[in-house]
Amino acid sequence: MRVAALLVLLLPAVAHAQPERLPRYEVGRRLKAFEAAWEKVDDPAARERALAVLPSATKQFFAFDLPGAGRTLDLATFALASDAGPSAGRQWVWSLDAVPERRVIDGAATELAVTVRPLYPVKGERPKALELQLWFTNRDVVTVRPREFPVTVKVPVPPLGDARGLDRKLYVLADGAKELRPVAVGVSQVADLSARVAALAKAADGWEKLETIEQATVRDRSRVLAGLVAGDAPDSDLPAAGLLANAEAMLDGEPFFTPARHGQFWLSVPLGGKKSVACRVFVPKGLDRSKPVPVVVALHGVGVGASAFFEAYGAGRLVKECEDRRWVLVAPECGLGLAAPPVAEVVAALGARYPLDPKRVFLVGHSMGAALALDLAATGGYAGVAALGGGGRLAKPGGLAVPVFVGVGDSDPYALAGARSLNKALAAAGAKALTYKEYPGVEHLVIVREALPDALAVFDRAAAK
Repeated sequence: MRVAALLVLLLPAVAHAQPERLPRYEVGRRLKAFEAAWEKVDDPAARERALAVLPSATKQFFAFDLPGAGRTLDLATFALASDAGPSAGRQWVWSLDAVPERRVIDGAATELAVTVRPLYPVKGERPKALELQLWFTNRDVVTVRPREFPVTVKVPVPPLGDARGLDRKLYVLADGAKELRPVAVGVSQVADLSARVAALAKAADGWEKLETIEQATVRDRSRVLAGLVAGDAPDSDLPAAGLLANAEAMLDGEPFFTPARHGQFWLSVPLGGKKSVACRVFVPKGLDRSKPVPVVVALHGVGVGASAFFEAYGAGRLVKECEDRRWVLVAPECGLGLAAPPVAEVVAALGARYPLDPKRVFLVGHSMGAALALDLAATGGYAGVAALGGGGRLAKPGGLAVPVFVGVGDSDPYALAGARSLNKALAAAGAKALTYKEYPGVEHLVIVREALPDALAVFDRAAAK
């Protein structure tokens, strides 16, 4: 791994150890809100304003200043909407962060404590008439007018009824200074929560080794669910009730992940013994065993996870691109990025379930993931690679005998110099079908959204051969 990246590779571990100081969920939510707003705005002037703000977010993120990064993302979202700076009142409303006591609660619970507080400080007085409304259903809305923050509110939880579990939304509306700020936070309600999670863990502990995708998935899900029961805060919304119910169904020994089930999945692939790699996967509808399809393997950047390509980067743009092409998308968890995940083993295991074309496996990576994608491509067996906002140096640049796309923003202080050096080294080594592109005004975050169409065009040409 490149030495320059080692300093920031500590971020996931530090964030996990200090969830209160580093609120990754809330910053991730604001990043997704920005990405969604970006998709709705095609005014070049508005996008230019936002791009002028964004570089600070990347610097703050890498400096562990996640509250600061959250504020910058909000300012970038404001910039997309107007060239007038936001008032202090508007910033106050947007700064608020709603933190449920638990993200997974037992079905017998009748209320949930939610703490609301500013994620970042705002210069100027908060709105005098600031009002908060919190609810799961519009029949049980709790309204408070806090005099100070943080404030903790008990929100009624609706009964489960006959359901064994529901993945709900906790709605929080901040109203002040003629500004309404609605937020939805995922909260799962599960009947007999502790007993069911314990039973799942007991079943997984009984396996001497993980032999199937279902076993690996059950084992890994039992650990995630146990953490949520203990109060862990996930980085993004997880449909825990659905994940638990599906894991329980996998205990019958029958294949759960098959072409008959299409859509998005969280699953784990066994690697021998009790080792596994967790992935998020998109499977298109109507796969035919007689018609193998291409696969895109997406490798995320530092400090985020596999869900980034599904929920954040370009508001899930890569999922839409694969859906339009009827390609399979696989995003493995890359951990600290000290070594590339075992992509060949993952694709082989999934190829036993789905009609995947082993000759049309494409790699795309962002930041740290770009370096990992290039390392993998150099080993052979892949049909193309796209390095977005990263890449670094290759020990043997001549080893890339497949189409290569390198995309970087010309306002990216972290990746621009490395991308230019990489381009020169690949060109000098005679890399096959090398495409290099710099995107004017684009920095480290937006590069994925802006470069994906060009990267996919390279993959399209390779897939058609």
